[in-house]
Amino acid sequence: MDYQPFKYFIDSPKLSEETNLPFILISGWIIADKESIILNPTICSSGINVHPLTSVNRPDVEAAYPNHSVLGFHQYLPIFDLASEKHWAIDFLVDENRYSFPLHLKISNNFLDTFSKSKATKLQKIINILNCPICENTEILDIGSILQCSGCAAKFSANKSNYNFLPKSLIEYGNVKPTTNVSANNYDPVALGIVEQFKNGIILDNGCGLRNIYYDNVVNFEIVDYPTTDVLGIGEKLPFKTDIFDAVFSLAVLEHVKNPFECAQEIVRVLKPGGILYVAVPFLQPFHGYPDHYYNMTSSGLKNLFSNQLRIIECSVPLAGLPIWCLSWFLNSYIRGLPERVAEEFKNMKVSDLLNNPREYLDKDFVRQLSLEVNEELASVNCLIAKKMEIN
Repeated sequence: MDYQPFKYFIDSPKLSEETNLPFILISGWIIADKESIILNPTICSSGINVHPLTSVNRPDVEAAYPNHSVLGFHQYLPIFDLASEKHWAIDFLVDENRYSFPLHLKISNNFLDTFSKSKATKLQKIINILNCPICENTEILDIGSILQCSGCAAKFSANKSNYNFLPKSLIEYGNVKPTTNVSANNYDPVALGIVEQFKNGIILDNGCGLRNIYYDNVVNFEIVDYPTTDVLGIGEKLPFKTDIFDAVFSLAVLEHVKNPFECAQEIVRVLKPGGILYVAVPFLQPFHGYPDHYYNMTSSGLKNLFSNQLRIIECSVPLAGLPIWCLSWFLNSYIRGLPERVAEEFKNMKVSDLLNNPREYLDKDFVRQLSLEVNEELASVNCLIAKKMEIN
């Protein structure tokens, strides 16, 4: 056997694991000699179907193999893209030489068939509730792989996975940025209750992220082409008709949009009279970009977005939003931003050691040596200095 200058490990999928989800998580790592450079991980089949994998840091592997070059890879891929071929491999470069190793995938044929039918049925249902996000015309023509507005003649792409209402003009309007971040959370009991309540209706999950369960009565709307996304677009210009949804979810989304007031108006527009809105927005969470983070809100600010147009039933703190989440997030991020010696000293401090006036700590190492990245992530206040452009 020829010498291979690398070792690898596949974290996911497991060798005997059968996929029963709309996507497959491909993740693992490659190591080589310390001086080597590992680049361009991809998953491919016979060199024809190629899907780039996102390179990620793997500090756990670096700690286990301190004298090696390490490359982690991580990507969620739709089963539609992987089910067409049986034999896949991870392909990559080591010092400009190409290598590969096999990737064993097992996709449940029953699930694939069920999901394919569910996706097709839902997309056919969605076509009847679409609205042009550019001119607001309510007649959208389905001409195969293209959707065309009968009013302004704008064209949008369509495939067996989703409808794409993100032309360049709306990407710029919504300040949509490319991202490799994956937002994936399960529904809480409140959302699950609403899904069950309207199991014969239709719900908009506005900014859904990646969903483990694909519900027939939920339209997954996103700016990112996740495997479970049904419609791509921006919250400021929803591509749906007025008064159409029995319920709308906006869960951990409005902090990431450029104009939350405009997004709120659009949510109200597409919600049926008597329909239910379930919205959650962070207040004291640190900066986190998916791909960017604009506005946190107090409970008063959240109510201010909707109280003039909707009757507020309840505004409260959910289980997943209790202050302990905030406290743990802050402390773990703070420690991550310190040099190792200072971090160990900080971890040994007592809560009572941090309750004095903050001015007393400004010359301490755990304040002065906090990284710029974490200073931005956990900032108590952000400031801005600007100059008005001169008109020529």
